[in-house]
Amino acid sequence: MKEKKQEKIFFLYPPSVIMNREDRCQQPIKDLNIIPPLPPVDMMSLSAIAKKRGYETKFKDYSLNNESVYDFIRDLRDFKPDFLVINVASITIDKDLSILKEAKELLEETIVIVKGAVFNFSAYSILQSYPEIDIALLGEIEEAFDEIILYKDLKEIEGITYQTNNKIITTKKRKLKENIDHLPFLDRDLIDNNFYTRPDTKKPQTIIRVSKGCPNHCFFCLATPLNGPNVRLRSVELIVDEIKECINKYNIKDFIFWSDIFNIDSIWVQKLCRLIIESDLNINFSTNTRADTLDYETLQLMKKAGCNLISIGIESASQELLDKMGKKTTIEQIKKAVSMIKEAKIMTYAYYVLGLPWETKETIEKTYSFAKELNTEFASFYTAAALIGTKFYNYAEKNRLGEINYEKPYVFPCVRSYELSAQELFEYNKKFNKNYYLRARYILKMVSKIDSIAKFKSYYDAFLKLVKKC
Repeated sequence: MKEKKQEKIFFLYPPSVIMNREDRCQQPIKDLNIIPPLPPVDMMSLSAIAKKRGYETKFKDYSLNNESVYDFIRDLRDFKPDFLVINVASITIDKDLSILKEAKELLEETIVIVKGAVFNFSAYSILQSYPEIDIALLGEIEEAFDEIILYKDLKEIEGITYQTNNKIITTKKRKLKENIDHLPFLDRDLIDNNFYTRPDTKKPQTIIRVSKGCPNHCFFCLATPLNGPNVRLRSVELIVDEIKECINKYNIKDFIFWSDIFNIDSIWVQKLCRLIIESDLNINFSTNTRADTLDYETLQLMKKAGCNLISIGIESASQELLDKMGKKTTIEQIKKAVSMIKEAKIMTYAYYVLGLPWETKETIEKTYSFAKELNTEFASFYTAAALIGTKFYNYAEKNRLGEINYEKPYVFPCVRSYELSAQELFEYNKKFNKNYYLRARYILKMVSKIDSIAKFKSYYDAFLKLVKKC
């Protein structure tokens, strides 16, 4: 009997802008000072599922490797995949999908699957424009993908949009699972783990998915539309088991605990930290929080478990703007949270968003002054991007805040505020991201934290990069 050929799946980030493409954190990294390339979490998750089904898998990030569509076609010709899975970003969708026509001409039988936040809100129109797409994954993608590669009848698979016989069909929406322990350990054999490193030490760093969901639904954020309003926590035992695999199999001891809000359940956080400590794992991890979810007891335990950095969405120093964006935090809560993080001897990464519709010269300058006052170890000032699926997108369209242009979001804004033009917001963005790190007070603070040659080199390289922008 003739042996059945092993089927193949090719996962890729297309030749496009260098960026992190995870759905709620889509951001080009070229013009950001601190943000490193992150592992392709969704691709690694799908690959883990595919390998359990007996598939051979391959991943390539063409933008990060500075490779072109010609390199992609060469790889496609050599690998001859049965499925092609492309991670598409909202802000580079046309560039990302421009490779499909030539790909389909080369391998007509290859099934093209696309995933990305944008398909949750406009899959039908996109598939109309790109007939080369066979299937778009919607919502949480793992189960639908598993059923696709098992060749289940597409009309029976929930949570997809697909093309057949010149028709575009969207199936029933797949419900979010309350228990997310079904998520597989990421397939870290898919990538070169040494390529994804901590910015300061250059040691390998990976992502552990710990929870999904956010009840707050901020004006500019995709977390709630994509992952739901209920926070779904992964079991701490599974998280620790995945950490152990990373240590024992890949020698990785630096982690990002990936969540929409890590600290929302202090009992769960404390349980996780205690298990990490009891397991004597000796790891470092960073994670995120809100200003209104912190307490000092939990921070102390996080520090003991290995937490070295917490990112916090501060967004603005204007209480009026915080209220209008639905942040549900106060300036006093922000000050207290940052103070507690510092007291726990954990570094802080502050995020600020510039250019929401109500932004004025007064509020934007106030935010920068506030950032200098907080003087966190790291800070990023983003221009507000009206990504489709957010409240911001609908508001910008309804109130005619300019044509939504995704050419350079997070750097050059896609729309204006009522008072400030897109160009003015861009100039503020450039000035704040540069000047924050060139302050004498900041430089002295960070020099005092240098405790290794690797960290010195990292900080020095970042400083030179900033100076070149001047």
